[in-house]
Amino acid sequence: MKTIQYFIFAGLLFALMACKRQDTILFEGEERISFFIGEYDVDSTSYTFAFDPVKKERDTIYLKMRIQGRTHDSARAIKVKPGAGTTAVLGEDFLFPEVILPADSITINYPIILINTPKMEAQALRIVAEVVASDDFLPGGTGQVIDGTKAINSYKIWVSNKPERPVYWDDAEYYFGSFSATRIRFMISVLGISDFSYDAIGAYGSYTYPVILRNALAKYETTNGPLIDEFGQRVTF
Repeated sequence: MKTIQYFIFAGLLFALMACKRQDTILFEGEERISFFIGEYDVDSTSYTFAFDPVKKERDTIYLKMRIQGRTHDSARAIKVKPGAGTTAVLGEDFLFPEVILPADSITINYPIILINTPKMEAQALRIVAEVVASDDFLPGGTGQVIDGTKAINSYKIWVSNKPERPVYWDDAEYYFGSFSATRIRFMISVLGISDFSYDAIGAYGSYTYPVILRNALAKYETTNGPLIDEFGQRVTF
């Protein structure tokens, strides 16, 4: 029995040491950084200036970034460039600002500045944000899954000034109904916001906003009659 217990203990000790070696290996070598998204999220999104309550000349979206290595007690530079497939023009349609990761930080939100240019009224432009080497970081390894998120080195954004269906509407449809430009413009006029993704409005908005919209639409219809969208369908909530 003592012999069996010894081998069990030795096996557990070996497994523990192996885990520690793996943790150490994760932080050895070159310092790296990558974007990260939910494990089952897609590596793209869309944005349109068409639904903003007040016309904007610029707006900013943020991509989450995370280091793959140890924290440092000094700030470090991050670089992002337009990747293959980009149709928007850097400096004209969008900007990639210089960003510094603060000392002792693991994550940061990287800002991409979108510029509302006339060409966006006719077509959606594509921006591919790609992590590249800086003086402090190499692009990170992709596919690494941590706490339900995964690492990626490029992210695609379609930007326009056309009334296009947002990529998040598959989820929003459950709460607000099928997409139409008429529907979302009414929602914006009532609520004063233009992003109805779950990330933006949360559980509170998902369940409360339809009630507010239903009451606002009833008031609208007493004066104007049914609200009919561009597909000939009556808007309801």
